[in-house]
Amino acid sequence: MEEEALRADFKQAMRRLAATIAIVTSGNGDERTGMAATAITSVTSDPPTLLVAVNRNASLSPVMKCERRFCVNLLAERHADIVGIFSGQRKGLARFEVGNWTTFDEGLPILSDAAASLVCTISTTVEVGTHTLVIGEVTRVYCHSTIDPLIWVDGRLARTRELCL
Repeated sequence: MEEEALRADFKQAMRRLAATIAIVTSGNGDERTGMAATAITSVTSDPPTLLVAVNRNASLSPVMKCERRFCVNLLAERHADIVGIFSGQRKGLARFEVGNWTTFDEGLPILSDAAASLVCTISTTVEVGTHTLVIGEVTRVYCHSTIDPLIWVDGRLARTRELCL
């Protein structure tokens, strides 16, 4: 299969992989930044560890590498307006003008009403193609009382619903 056709087919297949949208943040004070992401997964619960794929061209990439810590803020349905902002509609600190942002431990930005926020310290990074796979050990977890994840599937926002079986 041609490389270009394979990439196109791969992208179509990945549109079918539904995922909770997260805002991954790093930095402190005026040096904070973040991006919308779905390429996030748990690695192990002992110790609690996450993997985040970050494009090396994203503003988040150099800040994460310098700070050696980040926060994964899992979005709920109430955060639909934040997705576009952290996907390029706004730059820099202007991204943090929307949403209930607070800081933790020397200024790490955290979405205070996220479905869950996981504070991580970078333990390992691996370069793959255009991205860096960042593996972080979770040092703190905050969970909201409601579970209503904001889902990204087929290039659109979606919500979950229970199946009656």
